[in-house]
Amino acid sequence: MSTRLSLKEALGPRGKTRDDRRKPSASRATRVVLVANEIARPVELARVLVRYGLSLRKAHDILNRISQGACVPVELLCDDPKAVASELLGLGVAAHTIRIPDVDIKRVRDTQKLSQAEFASLYGLELDTLQNWEQGRNLPDRSTKVLMKIIERFPKEVFLALTDQDRAPSRQGTRLHRRTARAAKGR
Repeated sequence: MSTRLSLKEALGPRGKTRDDRRKPSASRATRVVLVANEIARPVELARVLVRYGLSLRKAHDILNRISQGACVPVELLCDDPKAVASELLGLGVAAHTIRIPDVDIKRVRDTQKLSQAEFASLYGLELDTLQNWEQGRNLPDRSTKVLMKIIERFPKEVFLALTDQDRAPSRQGTRLHRRTARAAKGR
């Protein structure tokens, strides 16, 4: 007998038709990364994941992956993320909430002492787009917010990654690199 079948049997009869289970929920979607400590009751964990909007197949796949040490990002439907995290922790799984950061792009640029044109050129942005973000005419999308948070927290590492330099900068480093490094130290 396969593990998939026994897990399905352990969860009991469906009781609902496929259409009944897929009704839209009024709950918010919460993004979390699941990390297993020691899973004592995997069937109960699968039930909890299904209760928060995952299919049984997806819950089983997640169980297999986190039991092998993987960190698995998932989207759960719930009203209270802290209660879900607490419930999962009781089953041996830590749930770390993923938050899309709110970043002041002008402050990030000013910290690095770069002009708008230099900042846009360095990070592959259109100058007009950068100006619109800074002046509040447009808002950056999620991926841009994440990128800006990484630039804000690790400017030196981003600079080194973008310029393919070794981690140990030479004494003849560029003026831009020195400014970025100074700004990072001043935090």
